[in-house]
Amino acid sequence: MRIVFVHPSREPVACGNGPVRIGSGGDNDVVLTDPGVDAQHLVVDGDGRRGLVLKVLPGCQRVYVNARPVRERALLRHGDVVHLGESKLLLTADRPPPDAGPAETGAGDETARAGLRIVSGPGSGRLLPVGQRRVLGSGRPFADSACFISPTDGGLLLEAGRTKAQVNGWNCSRAWLANGDQIVLGEQRLVVEAPGLQRAAAAARIPPPVEPLVTASAPATEEAPHAEIWWLIAAAAALAAIIALLLYYRW
Repeated sequence: MRIVFVHPSREPVACGNGPVRIGSGGDNDVVLTDPGVDAQHLVVDGDGRRGLVLKVLPGCQRVYVNARPVRERALLRHGDVVHLGESKLLLTADRPPPDAGPAETGAGDETARAGLRIVSGPGSGRLLPVGQRRVLGSGRPFADSACFISPTDGGLLLEAGRTKAQVNGWNCSRAWLANGDQIVLGEQRLVVEAPGLQRAAAAARIPPPVEPLVTASAPATEEAPHAEIWWLIAAAAALAAIIALLLYYRW
């Protein structure tokens, strides 16, 4: 997790997985001294199952996440904007999404079933299937406000016009998308729902099976035939001795 100060401007702060304490007191991880910020105002922590969790401490003034008031708790995503007092904070991922190179034509099964979940505005909750190509925004192709999501053999590709889209809080003009990424284009907020991409990525991280080491069996020594011959000679000698004794005592 990384906090970018949209207003007032200052250097971003890398916070890892948290918890991150924010307030006007000097013992906080992020200190904001502007009016409307309590001494210990809120905590942002990472949750391995749910993502990021914002908690407003008891007795503190309300906080706004993407212009919506939060009194106690809220689930956050990378790319959300937190308003606290007069400060505007952008939560981003630790690293930008991978830059996309030349895309191959066609689409695998994982990307063909991808969708975009609207999380803000009148259509909130609606799922938009990507299909062969999904256009976000308005205007002719690759106009300032246009953004394209396309399934390719290499993954789910985002291509934006001159006005870059945000992916997990990072400005991008061309990037590969992953399951759970949040795309912000103007006032639009959408979350990528492509569990097949997540499964494919996990499968790619599994090391290939190790081939069993086959050792050549040692060649049979030549002593075995010699040992068998001596055993036959000894048996023949014993039989001859018995016959000789029988003949001796008979005659």
